[in-house]
Parts: sequence; structure tokens; C-alpha cells
Amino acid sequence: MLSNNISEYASNEDWPELKCILKRLYSDFIVIEIPKDGNILKPNFNNNCYDEEENNEENKTEAVELPKELDCINEQISKFSQIAEGEIEECIIDLKDFAKDVRKQLYEFIRNKFGKTLQTDCKDGILTVKKAKGLKPSHFSVSGTKDRRAITVQRVSAYRVEKRRLCRQNFRGLWLSDFGYSKTKLELGDATGNYFSIILRDIDDNFNQEEFNKRIEQWKSNGFLNYFGSQRFGACGVQTAGIGRLILNQKWEEAVKALLKPRSDSSMKINKCLKHYTDSGNAKEALQLLKYPDRSSNIEISLLRFLSNYPNGYKGALLALPRNVRTIRKKSFGLKYLPGDLDIQGNVLNDEANKIENVCLPLPSFENKLPENEVGEWYKQIAKDDEIDYESFKKIESHFGLGNVYRPFIVKPKDVSWQLLEYSFRDEQLQICEFIPKNESNEKQNEQLKELMIKEEKVKKALKIQFTLPSGTYATIALRELMRIDFSKEAQKEMELACLDVKKEENKIKEEVE
Repeated sequence: MLSNNISEYASNEDWPELKCILKRLYSDFIVIEIPKDGNILKPNFNNNCYDEEENNEENKTEAVELPKELDCINEQISKFSQIAEGEIEECIIDLKDFAKDVRKQLYEFIRNKFGKTLQTDCKDGILTVKKAKGLKPSHFSVSGTKDRRAITVQRVSAYRVEKRRLCRQNFRGLWLSDFGYSKTKLELGDATGNYFSIILRDIDDNFNQEEFNKRIEQWKSNGFLNYFGSQRFGACGVQTAGIGRLILNQKWEEAVKALLKPRSDSSMKINKCLKHYTDSGNAKEALQLLKYPDRSSNIEISLLRFLSNYPNGYKGALLALPRNVRTIRKKSFGLKYLPGDLDIQGNVLNDEANKIENVCLPLPSFENKLPENEVGEWYKQIAKDDEIDYESFKKIESHFGLGNVYRPFIVKPKDVSWQLLEYSFRDEQLQICEFIPKNESNEKQNEQLKELMIKEEKVKKALKIQFTLPSGTYATIALRELMRIDFSKEAQKEMELACLDVKKEENKIKEEVE
């Protein structure tokens, strides 16, 4: 992660790398919100207006068989799984010569088999509910955002919406439960943290449990440096720190063009669209090339739509983005207690509270004060190197301001537990989320798979790690300290490509069940 200036560790132990795969399945990364009372959310299906049998019936999916007329395109259909896994970008099938009922059966087959592989974040989920129920986005509020490629659980408040409008409704990959009423709506910051249950796959055969347990104890004791992580702006892989620097210098055109520049880690269709804009400067034509956009490209679409109407309105295009998106870009600019260090309130630490875990660093802002020591001088020098003075923050505070925010320098994970798992298949599910209602058809298939797995030799190893972190901290940064490897998307993709050869034989066994 040196490209993001993430280079240091809280512990000076010379631990070797423990290579592993993160987020192969959505169920490998479970995040559950912790409200202000400090208690992890628990599943509650008792007040959902319907019983479990009715819920099972609603979620039940029956197997859809393809008609014989489609046998001639079996090769193309076999590529659907590769698309779902992200191995290839697209597969084009010409259906104009097939009857309407045949095409319909193919659509049903795709929806049935791959309908739940789409990534959905909190914003997408709210939009789905809003459209289904005719509600406005302003009706909904949350206490924070969660990971996209994960199973996430969080509270959502809906202003003046009766629970009967929502309690009988379920969607693909989205479940609503535990309804109740409150006198106040949720606000950003109303959660104290998150509980994580994470599967790290493809652990080396020589993994030493005793040595790892010592490592875990030091991780709990020393904590980790509270980096922001490799945050990205939109689908293009643009680093947020660079965008923040351009915004602070009020270089609006450069900031927008940097956001709309093609990147090697973007999808083919998004890059085609962005390349056209980069070459021609015509936002309207570029937008027309993105007929079926990914939800992860919402930022790019928003910018291009604005520029379609106002070709030179670069500042306006940035201001048209949601406020939470704008502020996260600016705040990304940026083991011993020192006299003058500050606490979470921005007050100078006294001698009684001069522990390293109490030290906080200010996020650059016109309102924040800097520590009166060498750390404060570093802030000033970095800003000077990037030709930024603190008056720059004042000029854009109303649109991009963070306010008075101080970020803990060191964070220690709590409630840590771990275990070593053994499994047979590359995509074998190793944990379930108890917030997802049971689905009879999936349960039967899982039981059949388990029977086959019992017969197969357990040749793979995985780590299951569970812990809690305060709000605003990143699990991938915590795991980086523990595992000593790069968890960026690019690095993980390289490791996954090295593991793909083992899939073919495993898929044959799964096909026997299906």
C-alpha cells in the first residue's frame, strides 16, 4: 500500500506475511452495527407482521430449466458464472431469432441463478425500497455507511412511514426486519462502532496456530495505526487524497477530469465511456455509451449528466454530488505521546491521560486547531509542499467542510476471537448471517453439498476472525497490521487469479447437486 502512503505499523515486530484471500464470497465479510448503547444488533423476526412459513414462501425460488431451443448457445450460457465471478466483463447473445417465451425462460434462469450476486450498498438498498413503496429518499436516514461487497446489518429510520408499508416486503439481497417506532430519527454518528466476522481463505498449509495466537495478543495490545485506507472516488480507482488536494486549490476542472479519467482497474464498459469523454470532451456522447451502468459508477454518471447540460460547469458538477461524497474526498488529504498532543475533543492531553491510545490527529479544516508540537509542524509543511494554505479550507468550508473532527491515532480491536477452519471447495460457504431469513430451497441444496463435502478431503484452510471496531475505522487496515499483507483490490485480484485453476474440478461436483 505504499502508493497510498500506507507504509507503517503500530508494532515493530518483524512478522512474516500471512497471505490470504479476503471477500471471495459476500458471506466472508459480515458487518453488524453497534448502536449508542454499545450492544451489537441481534436478529428479531417477531415483529415482522408475518410468520416464518410465510417468509419462506416469499423467498422460495424454484429451479428454472432452460428449453431445448437454447442448446445451441450452451457455450455462451456457460460464461454466465464467469461474469458473476468477475472473471470476464460480458457475454453477448443474439436472441432475435428465438420466440418470446424462450427468451422469457432464459431471463428467468438468469434471475433465478444470479439475481443475488449484485453488489448493493446502503444507498442502493434505500433507493430500492423507495421505488417499490413510492417514498422519497429524504424519508430515510442512517447512522453511517457500510462496505459494499459484504453482508451488512444496520438500522434505518423512515420518517412518518408506518411499518405496515414495509414489513411484508422483501427484495433480492435485501431483508427488512425488527420494526419499531422512535421519537427521533437516526443521524450520522449515532452508531458507536461495528462488529466484524471475517473469513480469510487460502491460508498456507504451514500455518502455525501457536505463533498466530501470540500475534493476535500483540495485535489486541498494541492496536493498529488508524489509516483511512485505500479509499477510492467512484469506480475509476482515483485516490481521494489527490482529489482533495485539487479541490483545496480550487482546481475544479482538473479535479473533475481526474475523476473521469480511465483506469486499469475499471470495467470495460465504464472505461469505454470515460475514454470517449477524455478524448472528445463530449459528456453527452460519453454518457450514451454507458447504457447499463454499474451501481458503483454513480459518481461518474452524476458528473457526466451535469456536464452534459453545462459542459464547462466543473465546480457545479462537483457540488451536485451528495455532501457525504464531497467531504470524504477532502478529509483523505492527509508511537510516543508528545507534549502538546490533542484528545478527541481537541484539548491538549494532560499528564494523567498521556497514553498513546488517547492521542488524536485533527482532520485538516479551518475550524480545527493543530497540536503545538512537531506534529503540527508536519501538517504545515505538507500543506506548504502542496501549495495549500489554511485559508483554502475557509474558502470551501460551506460546501466541503468537515467541521471540528479529531481522529484517533491508534485503535485497538476489542472482543477478538479466531479459529482455524478446514474446507474442501473454493467457494464453500464458511459462515452464515443469522439476520437473513431461512430459505427452504437453498437449505436443501446446502445439505446436499454438505453430504458431498463430508466425502471430500479437507484440503484448504481459512481463518475466521471476529472483532469490534469504533465507527470510522477500517477492518482492512486492522487486518493489514495483523496479516502484514496488502488488502487493496488490485493486490487481492492478483492473488485470486493465481487460485482460479482449481475451480473446474470443484464446479463438476456442484453441478451434480444442481
